[in-house]
Amino acid sequence: MRRLSSLLWLHLGHWLGGHGLASLAETCYRNSAGGHDQRSVQAWCHLGKSLLDRGQAKDAVATYEQAIQCDPRHARAWCGLGAAHRLMADLDAARRAYDEALRIDPDLPQALTNLGEWFLVKRDAAVALTYFDRSLAREPRQREALANRVAALFELGRYPEAETAALKAIDCFPDQAAMHVNHGNVLLHTGQARSAVKAFRKALECDPACAEAHMNLATFFGESHHLAQTIGFIEQEIALKGETTQRLGALALAQAAKKDYAAAEKTCRKALDRQAGCLSALITLGSCLSARGDHQGAIALNEQALKANPQMPSIFSCIAFSATYLLDLSPQAVFEHHRRWSQCFETPTTERRYVHKTGGDPDRLLRIGYVSGDFGRHPVGSLLRDVVRYHDLSQFEIHAFSMMRQDDDITIAIRKCVSTWHDVLLTSDDELVRLIHDQGIDILVDLSGHTAYGRLPVFVLKPAPVQATWIGYFHSTGLEAIDYFITDPHTSPADVPQWFSEIPVWLPHSRFCYSPPDYAPEVTPLPLLTHGQITFGSFNRLEKLIDPVIEAWARILKAVPNSRLFMKAGALEDESIRDDLSRRFAAHGLSAERLELRGPSPHPEMMAEYGEMDIALDTFPFNGGMTTLEALWMGVPVVTLVGQSVVARQTFSVLANLGLAETLAFSDVDAFVQGAIDLANDPERLATLRRELRPRLSASPLRQAETFTRDLEALYRQMWRAWCAGEKLGVGAPLSVLPDAPPVTMIPPQDPAPALARLRL
Repeated sequence: MRRLSSLLWLHLGHWLGGHGLASLAETCYRNSAGGHDQRSVQAWCHLGKSLLDRGQAKDAVATYEQAIQCDPRHARAWCGLGAAHRLMADLDAARRAYDEALRIDPDLPQALTNLGEWFLVKRDAAVALTYFDRSLAREPRQREALANRVAALFELGRYPEAETAALKAIDCFPDQAAMHVNHGNVLLHTGQARSAVKAFRKALECDPACAEAHMNLATFFGESHHLAQTIGFIEQEIALKGETTQRLGALALAQAAKKDYAAAEKTCRKALDRQAGCLSALITLGSCLSARGDHQGAIALNEQALKANPQMPSIFSCIAFSATYLLDLSPQAVFEHHRRWSQCFETPTTERRYVHKTGGDPDRLLRIGYVSGDFGRHPVGSLLRDVVRYHDLSQFEIHAFSMMRQDDDITIAIRKCVSTWHDVLLTSDDELVRLIHDQGIDILVDLSGHTAYGRLPVFVLKPAPVQATWIGYFHSTGLEAIDYFITDPHTSPADVPQWFSEIPVWLPHSRFCYSPPDYAPEVTPLPLLTHGQITFGSFNRLEKLIDPVIEAWARILKAVPNSRLFMKAGALEDESIRDDLSRRFAAHGLSAERLELRGPSPHPEMMAEYGEMDIALDTFPFNGGMTTLEALWMGVPVVTLVGQSVVARQTFSVLANLGLAETLAFSDVDAFVQGAIDLANDPERLATLRRELRPRLSASPLRQAETFTRDLEALYRQMWRAWCAGEKLGVGAPLSVLPDAPPVTMIPPQDPAPALARLRL
């Protein structure tokens, strides 16, 4: 009778546990475990497992010890005891229990898996892998072994094998959220973020409450209100399960997304101590170094990352982008960094490209496709908003291919004005190529280049017959498949050598069409008149503050008594970044007391803060773009150093359109420094500029959105007519003499084609 009662309690416990009634199930197991027979051992083991599942490790230890008292040679009880000790972070006791389990049963799959996990925590992934393989040889569908095997391969830097192992685990357990999270983690930390997001979303289909999937998505989408929670979750995982390269990489990603660069850098270095070639840690650390202006260091880290994964386009893009900040690189050297991308990812695609037949109607309605991840409150979105508003939809059908993560007011405004909006953030490159081709796009315009969320791999397959790059990037992309680089006569003049793989074509005045935000406040009186001291300032990203810029700015402030420097940037939210920047200025003799360093704020507040600035100092060789336009709109003159490259002439082009280039733009550092000093010593001139800048900008070509759009459309039409004739603009004939060209001059006064040091590759 006692044995029958024990069996009933045991079965009832199974049934209750299977229906989520853990507490009642545990009571049944206790009732079943009253004796010293094997049924009691089973009951103690089931009770221990239930307690482990609920995180009650101390009670689980006592329970498994009861089972072992009943049967000292019960291997599964020893294995469960080890798991309970592991949950209590008592790794030595866990190891002893696992060893005893395997002494009793050398092939017990769960014990092999648990001991493998023990070695994984102890940073011996190679040994861990042997245990997982032994476990799977005995039980091919052992869930924990399948999952941990992925982690071991990742720790060893065997990324393709890790991805294959993750897919195999999904084949075995397609409805298990953890398996999809595992797959997503491998993808995320090997630079396949778009596919990783799909994996995390699949995990949420399996389990809508899956915390790790939610946290990873919060990191990807930059959801600041969830990032602190995400960091806490990962830290808890590390505390409970130990440090692994993948967990450290995930923590660093979340910290960097939260702009806690000091913490992210520290975490990355811990991950790299574990695995010198850890891809995600190298890339995240590179972004941290870029955030404080160390672009040489960032390039070195990304070059190291290439050794781990030479087939990742975004790493080459990071290197190319970082090169544009460096003053000591020649224009040709910067261009060659961009050509590396093409050589690796464009040249091999030649046979896969679409072939388009020339001819057709040169005057028919044209389908224009804009491709960008920045159709929002970003320089690209702000510069594009009024253009799409004025596009002539009787002549042009406008398609937006958007990689936006979150919409804002500018996104909504652009979406309302285009003919068709395509959300393609998670669309693969091949899928996007087919979509663009199937939509019959005639002219495809890149608005991202080598920046985040750029889709250059799409352009190399030539889904549209004519392709161009415009305001989203500030250098030649290096791609042969992109036909044209849209610029202007001040940014790319005839007498300045610039390097292009594309053919440069010119809008008549500027490549920028500025639309100030509706909430921009009125221009305030000159702060100097109120405070009696000059306030220089810059709201540019800190990535632009290389040492020569800091040295030049320090010289200016030291020459203007009582002046101060007001800087505002997102990265300045980080105390370590502020301290580092202060030290860099101190190295050039400017004390921290003369610096006002502020972090980010809502855009309306930032616009109002220009009211505290008398003179804006431009960065070089990476000039301001939107920051220059916003400073001028708020009545703040911008003093700039003019260089040779496109990015080094952005501010000059704006000033030239305002008739101010001769007085605010300078060709060498000494002249730049002296020009800023002279302006600071001329209060009357400053006051006049304060009054005149907004009216000047309003009357300039930069603010004539309808005219600008007609000029851009005329350029598109010329591109298309050239295509229909089997020609290209600028090759064999001046742009302005194409048949039936619109009555607008698309080239500078002097034909620049012979003078440009342009590579046609």
